[in-house]
Amino acid sequence: MIVTSTLAELLADILEIEEQDLNFNMRLSDFENWDSVNSLRILTHIEDEFHVRLSMEQYSKVQTVEELRALIEEMSNE
Repeated sequence: MIVTSTLAELLADILEIEEQDLNFNMRLSDFENWDSVNSLRILTHIEDEFHVRLSMEQYSKVQTVEELRALIEEMSNE
């Protein structure tokens, strides 16, 4: 639950959207402000916030917000 709310807050802030407009089934690439710079900003913020290290291979395979949440939880448990 903490991962979900923190991730939603992080994405909303970087992508400049309202948290309530965030749907975890959405594809990351469908966000209007999704670009390579914001993608890297999100990656670095995730690593700092959740104290995980994600490889570019892992991160680039993620398609939806839910997949990103699941990856963070998986990496947090290792």
